[in-house]
Amino acid sequence: MNRIIIIFLIFIFSCDLLNPSEINIISESDFIELQDSDYTLIDVRTQDEFDLGHIDSAINLDFYSDSFQNDILSLPKNETIVIYCRTNNRSSKTAAILKENGYREILVIRGGITEWVKKGNDINYTTYSD
Repeated sequence: MNRIIIIFLIFIFSCDLLNPSEINIISESDFIELQDSDYTLIDVRTQDEFDLGHIDSAINLDFYSDSFQNDILSLPKNETIVIYCRTNNRSSKTAAILKENGYREILVIRGGITEWVKKGNDINYTTYSD
């Protein structure tokens, strides 16, 4: 009987090892090193927050919008996806949604845009022309 329990426990704990989806929390300096790699950068803050400053090349997908789930799940599953928000709350939740839906490589920038700015990195601003 003990053998069956041990085999069962090994099986349960090894299932996580077989799951290829990963969520990695990276520092802002780790993200800077990715600049020559292929990835999709997603800012999950609101449009107003995005307009106040965002990381260059970021795509804004508002976590609170009605279409968010459809928008985020329309991203290609085979690409590296880097996510950030203001601090890490919305980006971590977004990463969990992606992982649950079979996305392979998910990176979250630790501390979000707050840490990015605190470390002295540049941000872009949305400009409107009439």
